[in-house]
Amino acid sequence: MLATLIFLAFSGVTTVYTYNAQLDTLIESSRTSLNRELPALAAELEQELANNNLVNTQFAINTKMTSLNYQNIVAVDQSGLIIVAPQRNLAGLHYRALDLPISAQVMANIERTKLLTINYDSEHHFFDAYYPLSIKNRGDGLIYARYSIALDVDHLIDLTMSKSAIVAICLLSLLLFIALFVYFFIHKPIHHLIDVGQHLQALQLNYRANIQGRGELKQLAECVNKMADSLEEKIASQKAAEQFALTKHGLLESIFKALPDLFFVIDYKGKVVEFHSGNDNALYTEQKNLVGCNITELLPDAASKHFQRAIFDTRSSEQLICLEYPLTDDNQSKFFEARLSPMPFTENIVIVVREITQRKRQEEMIFHHAFFDTLTNLPNRFLVMERLTQQIKEAVRSKTLIAVMFIDLDDFKKVNDSLGHEIGDKLLIASAKRLQSALRLEDTVARLGGDEFVILLSNIHTPSDAQPIAANLVRKFQTPLQVDKREFSISISLGVALYPHDGDSPSELLRKADSAMYHSKQQGRNTFSFFTEQMSQDLSRRLLLEEHLRHALDLGEFEVYYQPQFDIKTNELIGAEALLRWNNSELGSVPPDEFIPLAESNGEIVEIGRFVLKTAITQAKTWFQKLNKPFKIAVNLSPRQFKDCNLIDDIKQYIGQAEIPASLLELEITEGVLLSGDESVRNALKSLHQLGLVISMDDFGTGYSSLNYLRQYPFDVLKIDQSFIMDLSNNREASELVNSIITMSHSLGLKVIAEGIETLSQLKILEHYRCDVGQGFLLGKPMPRKDFENWIGLPHLE
Repeated sequence: MLATLIFLAFSGVTTVYTYNAQLDTLIESSRTSLNRELPALAAELEQELANNNLVNTQFAINTKMTSLNYQNIVAVDQSGLIIVAPQRNLAGLHYRALDLPISAQVMANIERTKLLTINYDSEHHFFDAYYPLSIKNRGDGLIYARYSIALDVDHLIDLTMSKSAIVAICLLSLLLFIALFVYFFIHKPIHHLIDVGQHLQALQLNYRANIQGRGELKQLAECVNKMADSLEEKIASQKAAEQFALTKHGLLESIFKALPDLFFVIDYKGKVVEFHSGNDNALYTEQKNLVGCNITELLPDAASKHFQRAIFDTRSSEQLICLEYPLTDDNQSKFFEARLSPMPFTENIVIVVREITQRKRQEEMIFHHAFFDTLTNLPNRFLVMERLTQQIKEAVRSKTLIAVMFIDLDDFKKVNDSLGHEIGDKLLIASAKRLQSALRLEDTVARLGGDEFVILLSNIHTPSDAQPIAANLVRKFQTPLQVDKREFSISISLGVALYPHDGDSPSELLRKADSAMYHSKQQGRNTFSFFTEQMSQDLSRRLLLEEHLRHALDLGEFEVYYQPQFDIKTNELIGAEALLRWNNSELGSVPPDEFIPLAESNGEIVEIGRFVLKTAITQAKTWFQKLNKPFKIAVNLSPRQFKDCNLIDDIKQYIGQAEIPASLLELEITEGVLLSGDESVRNALKSLHQLGLVISMDDFGTGYSSLNYLRQYPFDVLKIDQSFIMDLSNNREASELVNSIITMSHSLGLKVIAEGIETLSQLKILEHYRCDVGQGFLLGKPMPRKDFENWIGLPHLE
């Protein structure tokens, strides 16, 4: 009976559900049709109305009305007048005259949203659809369509009832069969599964379900068996996890004991709820059981206040807070760092405390290194500028003077490069001590860097007060310095600038003292100079040159001159030396010995050197082609230029672009390039030599270690400095020295070039000594390219 009632209820529910489902599908498909067809119809009507083709418009409406579902379709303009309808006589009437379900609110909504609006009447089973219509010269209107599905619904009801009757008959036939099937194939296996489940619930994990067949109950039995297997594994895993947790706990305990930190967990009141420490000596409290104590009560008052504030900030910001605080223990001041972090999902806070005394000491050391020279322990540039600023303020109040002395050790670079940096450092330390010993305690001695020192003399009343101090310093350094049981005669060049006479800012005073020191260098060193306006003019000249020098290359103000070189034996022109000249529109012709040292000091020489190399190599190509014989161009390389890591690649590129033999380029290297003795210099010279370039030692004889360089580096040519050639005809010692240099060079397989030949007698002597190549004003002065070509008889090169 119950099964029959269930069956009847099920049949009724199934019938209703099927009907509703199919009705929903019908409604949804009708909506879809309207969503597809009305926009297409609107587009067609807009096009025909735009062309004022009312016949095609009427045809489009009537065509759509052939569908049984469409009961009415009208197009209405913005004012509510019907533009087109299934009956032509309706055109021009207002929609209210036809009692259409159109209202001003509907039209306003369609005009605002520009979207299709569909309303379904579930009682009569039809749709009222509205779609925006853009009408040329008549504004925006709409299309109204009534789409009925009443016939479809009636057909659906009939179909549903027929199917339901058939289903009911079939289900009644199956009912008896199902009842029997349920007992043997469902009820009985389920009872077996319940019995197995009860055993598994009692953790008797050796029980398993045994059901025959291949149905869902068989799968359920397999799932139960798998669950039993999984449960057995989970219990084993849980035991393993418990053991692992115990191991982790032991590991954490070991970590706490191994780390020097103190670990606290406090609650919202500041009470310690957990504590770990590997070093009880770091507690600085006699209490051993800290759990339950308030953490702020374990510290001195000052540190306790810091902790209270940090705890408050941690709770407020819910972020990591760090604080540092000092503690005194056994009369020793120590520093600690505390990190406070909120524990997620609790009101507790984790605190890690670590001693940072060593780090604080290191920070103090870093601070010392930032303001003091690490070698001499003297104040550095930053500190001396700060002290000078303070002394100026004090001098303003006391109406006194300040003397700023700029000191440079003469010839220190030679000692440093020849004997090594270790000796050089010891020499700097000895110089610093000597400077300090010659001054008052309130005076400041600082090292700016290298071999430059600055002295600040405060509380002086007249400029003459600084003169005996400067003279005494110069005199002190006339006594040799003792370093490693050796004596070094190092003099100083000293410049003095006075506040407020020479400037009122630290940078200005230091700059002018530097200018005065530079003037002392020019006066022969081992002396002192007070700053004068003439020095200011010299300084202004230098600054002006530097300003123009920065733009000279871009403005095309540089020009390469060429000085001819002759084979002394055959009197044949074999090449030329490329010499740079600078002609500025404002400064005029600037001498090379004035602008080249500036370019070297500020680094402009690197780009200028590239310009000279490229120009000279290009010119060598032109003359090689026109003269139809090798014509070598010599180019000077400065020390700063030689440090350019792109030098070798640039030379390779220029020679490759010019497509000339590398032997047509000669590089003249001065002793300044070789002073460092760096392995990179040797490798660079070796690489250039392997390219086929000619390497020349320039200004030979002016350095004290030039002979050693000839042995260490791959030179092809030796160039005797013009200072030796100048005295060649009237100084026997100079003549013998030149002869020795030429003989020695030939024995080493080197060619010799003599520069600065100005008289015929000098040329004859060099010819007698078998000098290879000559260069000088007697043979030809430096000339621009055009003049040089005219001079050698090649005006057609232009």
